[in-house]
This record gives sequence, structure tokens and C-alpha cells, in this order.
Amino acid sequence: MLILSQADLIGLLPPGALIAPAEAAALAAEQGCTPRRQHLEWDGNTFLTMPAVASDVIGAKLVCVVPGNATRNLPVTNGVMVLADGGTGVPLALLNAAALTALRTGAVGALGVKYMTPPDTRTLGIIGCGVQGAWQAISAAAVRPIREIFCTTRSAASYERFVATICARAPQLRITRCVDARELLEQTSLVIAATTSTQPVLPDDATLLAGRHFISIGSFRPTMQELPDAVYRLTAHIVIDSEAAREEVGDVIAPLEKGLVTSDNVFTIGQLISRQRTIDVSGTTAYKSVGMALYDLHVARALYAEATRRHVGREVAL
Repeated sequence: MLILSQADLIGLLPPGALIAPAEAAALAAEQGCTPRRQHLEWDGNTFLTMPAVASDVIGAKLVCVVPGNATRNLPVTNGVMVLADGGTGVPLALLNAAALTALRTGAVGALGVKYMTPPDTRTLGIIGCGVQGAWQAISAAAVRPIREIFCTTRSAASYERFVATICARAPQLRITRCVDARELLEQTSLVIAATTSTQPVLPDDATLLAGRHFISIGSFRPTMQELPDAVYRLTAHIVIDSEAAREEVGDVIAPLEKGLVTSDNVFTIGQLISRQRTIDVSGTTAYKSVGMALYDLHVARALYAEATRRHVGREVAL
């Protein structure tokens, strides 16, 4: 079995090379049932188990989300991904889940950028300068000619890590720190929220939000909502990365309960990719990603194939 560490995975493939596996996972989800991930809660933390099956590989990601780690100088998300042969069930690889999640979530967020923004989008706003915020910026720049990043964060240390990560992976990007979300909205039409906030991180002001494109990446519980109600009033739709989002996150649950959008106007990014549905990218758009085991599986398979080709990682006998 091949052990792939965080250092092995980061930089193994360019962000643009992970878009196709993410698209394949989104389309595969339209063809069949993917088990819902299981959440186990303890002391404000979450343990998630995410199994998935493809034609040639099977896998399961085991992840702990511990928000308090942010104050301990530790990653908020930790865990492993087990990849096995689909025909024999023999384990193939054990991947660092934090790195896989960063890369996968960046790619899934980039699907929203690719299919829900104008092709000439050149700026991006990031709210939340953690690991996910950095990889959202890096991945978005792989699908649009983005050259400038505007960001907001309450932590100087997070901002420094954010800048260092982006400069290492996408040095062509210029980074400007904004005082608040209002200033950020004045600078860009594309905004990605990558926080674990329970309250919207943007002003609930339609005049500031109209005609812009919003992606929510961070919220993953029914009590979390990153985007304000005005976004949903303006869009009248929500594009989701998986059907599980309907029941798992406040950014979908609340707008549906309030009647801001109808159930028929909540649909998956896979339907955009396959052209079953269309949206007007000249108007306000909203995309919500919560993740899905198939995304992890398809991206892990691509990373494993490249690691095998390049002899990256460490082989161990179980």
C-alpha cells in the first residue's frame, strides 16, 4: 500500500488537472445513489465518515473537524482517505485527508467558478483566509483569468499563511486585504465564503449584492449560513454540489424554509455540467458546496495515479 503524506500530495498535480476528476464525480452522482456521510458530534467537534464506489476503485474518507484547533496552531481538519481496488478490495493507498480535502474542495469550488461566472472574470473576493480560502483562490485562478484577490480575515496570522500559500502556488496573483466585507464587495463581483460562521458573513443588502456571484464553501451544518437572505432573493436559485446539501446546511435549508427559493430551483452542479439546466451568469448566482464522497474518490484516484507514475510516496506492507 502506498502512503501519501501532505507533502506528497500538495503540488503533485496542478490545480487545473483536478477539475476534470471533480466534473466526473459531479456527473457520476447524477447516475446513482451516493451514501450520505455520517456525522458524529462531540464537544462542538465533528467526525465524518464518507464511503464511495466507482467502477475501478472504492474508498472511504475519515475526517475530524475540530474548530478549536485554530487556536492551537493545528489544522482544523485532519484525517485519512483509504483507497482500494474496485475489483479485489485490496488497499492501494492511504492519503492525508487534510491535503486531499483542500485540493478536492478547491476543485469543487472551481466548478462553481467555471460554470457560474462570466469567462472574463478577473478578480475574486475571499472571506476567510484559512486553508480552504487559499485553495479556493488557487483553484479559481485555474479556470478564470483571475489576477487579483481581495480578502477579509480577523487574524493577522491567518492572513500571513494565506498569502504564503498563494504565493507558493499561484505567484501571479496580487493580494489585497480589505477592512470588511463591504469594501471587498466594492472591489469584485465574485465572492467565495470559506468560514464556519453561523451567521451570514456579507451584508444583507441587495444593492451591494446584485449582479454578483457567490460561492459558499465553509458551512456544513444546519445551523451555519454564510450567505445572507438577500442573495437568495436576487437569484431565486441555489446550485449545490450534491443532493445532500438540501438537508445538511443552513445555506440551503433556511432559504427553502423561508420561501426565498423553491425546491425545483435547487439543483446540482452536475446538471449544469451536463446542460440539463442553465443559468444566466450576467445576473446574481449562488453555489453551495458541502462535499461528497465521490469527489474525494475521483480526486484521490487521480492523485494516486500520478503518484504511482512519478514514484512519489512510501510503500508499506500491511
